Amino acid sequence: MKKSPEQSNTDSGFAELSREVDFGWDLVLCLLVAVVAALLMPLDDADLPMHLATGAWILDHGRLPLTEPFAWTRMGAPFYAYSWLPEVAYEAARRAMGLRGVSVAHAVAVAGAVVAVWDLARAARWSLWATRLMLSVHVILWLLVQPATRPQLVLAIALPMAWAAAYRLRSAASPVLGLAMTLLAAAMAVNAHLLFPLTIVPVVVLLGAERFRVSRVAGFVLATVVGWLCTPNVLQLPDILRLNLGANALLGAASPIMELEPGFGFLIKAAVGTKLVAGGLLVLPLLPFYARLPQRERWWLGMAWLAGLGLFGLAIRGLLLWWLLAMPVVALALASIPLPKLVSTQRAVVGAWVVAVFAPIGHAVKARELLGRVDGLPHPEAKALAPAVRWLECATAGADSTRDVPRGTTVFDDGSYLVWRVPSVSWSVDGRAIFPDSVAKAEAGQQLRYGAVFSPPWQHGDIALLPVQHASAAALDADSLWRAVPTDSVAGGARLRLWVRRAWLDRQSTVGSCASATAAVSLPVANE
Repeated sequence: MKKSPEQSNTDSGFAELSREVDFGWDLVLCLLVAVVAALLMPLDDADLPMHLATGAWILDHGRLPLTEPFAWTRMGAPFYAYSWLPEVAYEAARRAMGLRGVSVAHAVAVAGAVVAVWDLARAARWSLWATRLMLSVHVILWLLVQPATRPQLVLAIALPMAWAAAYRLRSAASPVLGLAMTLLAAAMAVNAHLLFPLTIVPVVVLLGAERFRVSRVAGFVLATVVGWLCTPNVLQLPDILRLNLGANALLGAASPIMELEPGFGFLIKAAVGTKLVAGGLLVLPLLPFYARLPQRERWWLGMAWLAGLGLFGLAIRGLLLWWLLAMPVVALALASIPLPKLVSTQRAVVGAWVVAVFAPIGHAVKARELLGRVDGLPHPEAKALAPAVRWLECATAGADSTRDVPRGTTVFDDGSYLVWRVPSVSWSVDGRAIFPDSVAKAEAGQQLRYGAVFSPPWQHGDIALLPVQHASAAALDADSLWRAVPTDSVAGGARLRLWVRRAWLDRQSTVGSCASATAAVSLPVANE
């Protein structure tokens, strides 16, 4: 393929990656594996029920919420559905095809991430093997390291798209396609994830170009900003960032949430694969290929790498963001690895790569086997919660949803699932209660073993569903205004216990038949 003068003048170490990657069996294989693995992966992410509940609220009301729609302990407080786009997509798919529809939506998103990386390879003119390895690592990271059905998967599409847009703006004669892709990537990110500002980072490709063009840099920045404004939350963006990234209950040092632990501290106990990914990203600027890049490009690509390093240092969840911000440097590193000369050895390398690509399918099958039988979504807490959930569904059946909504008290680990599974009850925490004025602040303090023993606001509620060892369990047992639902028919083993306020119980006409009805229900198989 003859290169245009613009392409011939493309600077830096990318000159060695001159072979343009075309649609081939490599992409088809990665797409096939990604889709099959995503369809097989159990929907067991703890945050997914909360996303489905938010998507359902938006579809039912035809607008985005601006105040707390779920937790009675913070009614009237600000609530912004900044991930509304994937949340609505997940819930719409569920309504159309059941829970399998959510798996289909997840598979479509994973396929989009694969196509986005392949398109980036074409725009940046990566070598064939660099493209193969980048595709396979991208699939493995988003299906093994982070297999969750979460809105952040949109970043796995939007960031490679933004990188590809920047490369097209750097080398193409016309900026139209690059600007359109830039705007689209920014618009996707701002409607899907809190870290949408990362879509501005690929501007370093233009800043590091040997033929520096102010018009292209300005166009990329302007298109990105316009994309950020393409959201129903445009007027609330400052409040969203302030509320979610400011001081709150569960973010910051010593968070009780595992994925918010500082990255380097977490590496001590992390799996070998996570250590290898983090170690590989860490040594990128020390590898020989990096010194061969022009100084200007080393500087700007290094800034993107450093931004990812900072995010990883703050929290282990930043590992995937670090990968997204370091993709061009990783591709250069992979392209610098010399390939074997012997044909037989080359075939062996191809075979090993194919075997590695299939790893996510095996992982998905094993995950389904280990999960066992669950109720509804295969949420980690679903088994223990199932009997209490059935009793509550029975007890609140036919109740007026606009009047006398029961107020439930639970703990952070169970809030997300209960908000989705038992929407007839307003729960004290909803699994996203990270804000300073929520009950999660005191609960986080108790989990971290500082501050006074936390007693949730059950005194002002109607229902309490708490672990049996919870500090409030003895007080609920001793309070004559409350009644414990018999544990042999409801409690789901010894981990959880359900209490209800007697005054609320007396108003429910369906309670008498609930014990026998719930005991007879069998548990469906995951994802059915």
